[in-house]
Amino acid sequence: MRRTLFLLPLLIGSLLSSQTHEKIPLEKAIADGLRANHEYQISLLDLESAETERQIAAKNRLFNIDFGAIYRYQSETMAVEISPTQIPGIGTFPGRSIEAGLHHNFDLKLGLVQPLFTGGRLANAVKMEEVRRAVESNMRILKSIEITGRIKASYFQHLFLVRQKQSLMATKNTLELHRRRLENLLEEGLLRKTDLLETLSKTQEVELAARDVVQALESEKIQFQDLCGYLPEEIESGYKERALSRDEAVIHFQEHHPVLKTLNKKLDILDIQKKIVTGKRLPQVTGFAEIHYGKPGIDFFAKAWSLYFQGGISVNFNVFDWNKLGAEKELIEIEKEKVSNEKNQFIREVTKSLDQLFTALESLTNKLGDVDRLIAYSKEDTELKAALYAEGQIPNIDYLTSLLSQEKNVLLREEILIQIEQAKVRIHSLIGMGKEEG
Repeated sequence: MRRTLFLLPLLIGSLLSSQTHEKIPLEKAIADGLRANHEYQISLLDLESAETERQIAAKNRLFNIDFGAIYRYQSETMAVEISPTQIPGIGTFPGRSIEAGLHHNFDLKLGLVQPLFTGGRLANAVKMEEVRRAVESNMRILKSIEITGRIKASYFQHLFLVRQKQSLMATKNTLELHRRRLENLLEEGLLRKTDLLETLSKTQEVELAARDVVQALESEKIQFQDLCGYLPEEIESGYKERALSRDEAVIHFQEHHPVLKTLNKKLDILDIQKKIVTGKRLPQVTGFAEIHYGKPGIDFFAKAWSLYFQGGISVNFNVFDWNKLGAEKELIEIEKEKVSNEKNQFIREVTKSLDQLFTALESLTNKLGDVDRLIAYSKEDTELKAALYAEGQIPNIDYLTSLLSQEKNVLLREEILIQIEQAKVRIHSLIGMGKEEG
């Protein structure tokens, strides 16, 4: 009973520890990394800013109401002189002077202005801001893909270094075991000391290589944690990139790449700008209505506060501008040609890079089969040389060389597997495949 009570806290602690160190999927680490990344957050703010600009452009089509107040002092006022008037049979009416207006003038105005016709300028301005918002959305996706690629590349690099360290440690343990056997034989006088020195030298070389790998491993661990906030050890093992054929990659690139979408949207913006320029040649019609409360008001002779209303329509028409609008259209056409060239160049560069990556991927896959056969051959060779050395038919260095060659081939296979995954990551980043699609 006492023993059971003694073990109970240890069991509870073990359960809590296992829950605390639960592994997380790489996808979650990527999502958390995006939320914490300043570059990605800036892209979200740019998108929010673009949406606000769109709302402002939409509100420009609505009426505006403003309030104004004016006080004006004038040193002189207008006077109306009435000459004497003589009416036969009645008499003569004397002339007089009537003062109109005041020295101190006040006017309070509440006005409403509503655009009635602008040649499509305001409507096209709204469309242009909608397209710009789509551009910012594409840039946000592009930044997401870029950061996702960094996290995955760091993950696979760390995985390779871990496997390299494991391989070196396994080799070191094998050499240590071999060294202990040699020391026993040396004590019995059945071995030359040079065999032991050769083994110690190879063991030291492996240990030095392992230290370099450990240093690189720690550096990559810091890099990974900086990118997503997690240590590589906290990530679930077994993650692999989705494999795509070249045709699938090209189709995804053409239909979904954020840069291509952005360039297409830029062409849309230029088309809309051209429509706006064309709209400037059309009449600009605006309706207005105003309520005034002033002293004096409409009646300058009353010299009292009065309330009155006025409204109307304003029409402006561009008659002559030295063909500036034509020059603006020409500039837009030049810009469209530049964007089209940029788009074609981008497609050529990505297509070339895709060809290179798929060629490298095919070579790595074929190389993997060759390495598997090489591992089998080197393993058999090591076993034979171990037996031959035990019989004294070959020198110790031959056995050590064969042993290290076998471990080198095993590590080469791990390196190729990681290179295949890294090539997939580069392909996905190149064609604009986001984390939710990969």
